[in-house]
Amino acid sequence: MERYERETTGKATKPQDRGKIFFQTVRHAGSCVAIATATVVAAGCGGGGSGNAAAPTPASAPTPSSGASATAFNIEPMTNVDVANHLGYFGDPYPINSSQPSATAPQSYSGTTTQVLQCTPPITPGCFTSADLQFKYDSSLTSAVSAAGNAFGDTINHNIYQTLDGVWHMAITLYVHPLGAQNPHWTVIAHASPADNTPASTPPSSWIVDKLLVGSLATSDFANYDGKYFEDGNTLYLVYSKRLVSSPVEYDGIVAQAMTSATAPASSDPVTLLAPDSGAASLNSEYFHTKPPAGDTFKLIETGNITKINGKYVIAYSAGDYQQISYKSGVAYSDTFLPQPGQSYRKVYQQDTAGVWGQPNHPEVRYLLQSQQSQWPNYVAAQVLAAGVPAIIEQPNGQYLMSFDAFLPSDAPQAPESPNNPLDIEADHRRPFYVPLNVSVPANVGVSSATDAQLASWITPGMEWVYKSTQEASNARTTLPPKLKSQTNDLLQ
Repeated sequence: MERYERETTGKATKPQDRGKIFFQTVRHAGSCVAIATATVVAAGCGGGGSGNAAAPTPASAPTPSSGASATAFNIEPMTNVDVANHLGYFGDPYPINSSQPSATAPQSYSGTTTQVLQCTPPITPGCFTSADLQFKYDSSLTSAVSAAGNAFGDTINHNIYQTLDGVWHMAITLYVHPLGAQNPHWTVIAHASPADNTPASTPPSSWIVDKLLVGSLATSDFANYDGKYFEDGNTLYLVYSKRLVSSPVEYDGIVAQAMTSATAPASSDPVTLLAPDSGAASLNSEYFHTKPPAGDTFKLIETGNITKINGKYVIAYSAGDYQQISYKSGVAYSDTFLPQPGQSYRKVYQQDTAGVWGQPNHPEVRYLLQSQQSQWPNYVAAQVLAAGVPAIIEQPNGQYLMSFDAFLPSDAPQAPESPNNPLDIEADHRRPFYVPLNVSVPANVGVSSATDAQLASWITPGMEWVYKSTQEASNARTTLPPKLKSQTNDLLQ
């Protein structure tokens, strides 16, 4: 997500590649993909349903046992992927908010790919199908960017939201660059309105980008991307990624801007919801790169997706570089949507006694999913790599799942656009997944009074099993690409 500002260093992928993602509109309910060695033990993940082809079977399916050396979760694919024809990939799946939820209505996602994904509950592996999105620019915006000597480039983060009054809106991120040149380029956040009369129950497919919300069409700036609307009480907010600190360190975090309407920010400053820890509390796990170069201070927290559970505000977020194994999924909590002055959403910490992240006896974040450190909880590199863009979704039956984007270990080629950084994975191989969650957020315990251990137990990846032998775990690790395998710790250490 932060590629645009780091491209010229040789560490980046061309931002336009975020749009080169395709999706196969084939419904194949009940199927399971071979996610390394782990997807077939859990309930509901067997053969295909009526009229469907049989599901692929992993070479080695872990079974629950005690005393094992590694864990795995029931991670399932949202789409069916055809690797040969490069179909079924999708970037940045974000849940679409509906003000008229229904137990029978499709669950919908938009994202960086210019499509909407939909599946009618219950959610099953590969059940999401797609519909294309179309965009036009209002003449006032094109005139404004031309008057500044610039032009619009690609679009990302097509985040659709229906406000409580039943009106559909989109917060969309636009690339801006000089006329006749691709650099420098930066991002701004704009509003888009439905182009056609669409039923209130259906997310629109045609949009008109009509109003600038965040950033400048004339002057480049860092961050300002991934805008999404959120309503708390009678107030509408725009949640987005913003550069928080530029010197002596570089930190990006998640902020909330109060809105007087979907097209008009309030005069108040945005409020920081979540940011990288700093000073003595600085966390090595929040560095952008898997292996930060000497002198690199850049840290990133992004993609905040907020839901409310038992009176608590829960933000699912990403840390790290979405094309490297440093990309991780975390969760943080607050008793109020806007934190108290000087505070932020509370992350889930665990003491790093052994110095897994490089600082012995220093607190570190206990992530929901991570593929960077095998000796840290919820390590899933045998199943998926760079698991980020998490969103916590309650299903009609009251159960929860977390959707996210990641790479399959067997389908994670090095990005040709950044030959100077062999750790970069080709962006258009990201796939959408989901994992069931165990959710036990108490109504009678406040976030501020809870212990770290209590917070760690509130939301955990569900349906866990363990490898029954060290050989089984070793077999799982062989699916990692060689360059990535050399950058991860051994599963068996």
